[in-house]
Amino acid sequence: MRLVFVCQTCGCHYLVPPALHYPDGGRASAVWCSVCQAAAARRGAPEPAGLAAVAVLLAVRALKAALAARDRQHRDQPRPDRRPTRPGRTSRGRTRPTGARTRLA
Repeated sequence: MRLVFVCQTCGCHYLVPPALHYPDGGRASAVWCSVCQAAAARRGAPEPAGLAAVAVLLAVRALKAALAARDRQHRDQPRPDRRPTRPGRTSRGRTRPTGARTRLA
């Protein structure tokens, strides 16, 4: 699973590469989506370091919570590769005649 961030300018949700670096060498932002990041670069506005750290921490916390919920869900479901257990036997077959129980010998 990957980290999901919320853009602090427009409010959209976006995914970034795991190392916060794009394949072309550019750095991904934990604060702004790519459109808002390009607009901030044109204005010359630097990315707020404190806000970026908080955004990364919140995204990691949300990822851990999602993984824990998924693990709890999988733990509660029966495994598909196992046969269901046989139900308990409620009535036993009689091994002797019914009259033999009440008769004192």
